[in-house]
Amino acid sequence: MLQWAIDRSDAPEDDLRQRFARLPDWIAGTRQPTLKQLEAFAKATLTPIGYLFLSEPPDEPVPIPDFRTIAGQPVAHLSANLLDAIYLCQQRQEWYRDYARSIGEAPLP
Repeated sequence: MLQWAIDRSDAPEDDLRQRFARLPDWIAGTRQPTLKQLEAFAKATLTPIGYLFLSEPPDEPVPIPDFRTIAGQPVAHLSANLLDAIYLCQQRQEWYRDYARSIGEAPLP
């Protein structure tokens, strides 16, 4: 799961290895990170900490149509930053939808 989090984040692995000196041992399973270290790692890789306790990586479907391409080919995976931005926008839309209903706003056409 740690390697998946690194790959998902697109963060330079060398930078993470400098920041977390025991990262190779964690990945190999010879050492376990403390909860504080795991929290810092999750933050550095933009990974929800609960994902790091799963036995296999979760399926992260794109919640909106993705029309981006590179050289005419679909993009293989979304960055963690883009996924976070999409989820945040969806949360804000849902909040506003609930708020507008609560004050009696008519639905938009």
